[in-house]
Amino acid sequence: MGALSVTANPKYQKPFTPLIPGVHTMKFNDTRELGTFVDERTCAVIVEPIQGEGGIHPAQIDFLRTLRRRCDQVGALLIYDEIQCGLGRSGKLWAHQLYPEDCSPDIVTMAKPLANGLPIGAIMVSDKVAEIVKVGDHGTTFGGNPLACRVGCVVVDRINTPELLSHVVTAGEVLEQELTNALKPLIGGAVVEIRGVGLLRGIQLSSDPTPVVNLARDRGLLLVSAGGNTVRLVPPLNTSIDDIKKGAAILAECIKLSSASA
Repeated sequence: MGALSVTANPKYQKPFTPLIPGVHTMKFNDTRELGTFVDERTCAVIVEPIQGEGGIHPAQIDFLRTLRRRCDQVGALLIYDEIQCGLGRSGKLWAHQLYPEDCSPDIVTMAKPLANGLPIGAIMVSDKVAEIVKVGDHGTTFGGNPLACRVGCVVVDRINTPELLSHVVTAGEVLEQELTNALKPLIGGAVVEIRGVGLLRGIQLSSDPTPVVNLARDRGLLLVSAGGNTVRLVPPLNTSIDDIKKGAAILAECIKLSSASA
């Protein structure tokens, strides 16, 4: 219920209302509203360093830096949701490592990829928070069972290697280049923007991406949409460069077909 309460998407919230009260949302990457939304009554601010469901939007450095400073001013905690963008997805173990140290959070949340499919949830906290949180204060249904935790340890050890993280960076660069080259004639028309980091990429289209997702599925490429008419790309971190190129070619073909039939 807590996670549902802090999402801004009513599609997920509606079946489970009423939710936790007192939650307010503000515009991402907009520092002008910080003084209004974050004040002495604020307990914590939660944000994704790279938005996933919202449409693959990396946070701007100035936004996170100003948010960190404002939280310090009013005594609020800064929480980074890295469930989707963390654990190697950005080319760093944690996406917030892409940002300067003065953007660092108090709490980082993690879940899905941590145990590579097994249900698990965990948080990582700063020394300041660790001094306050006592055993039993924070609980989660799938957080601490021995099997999931052992698998989580193995997954973190496997991801947190120079070889794999370097591969994610290279594969992400190849994916971006392949898509940019193939879709260049459509940018400004059917394609609004290509954005993202590492192997968390998004292609914002000028219309509903569902036809593109369906065309790709028929050709053996599984995709998922995100907010703002965006096709979300989250391939496995160990995807080969050949498969990255093949997937990019299929996706570009599907966008061109969908654009031509629109």
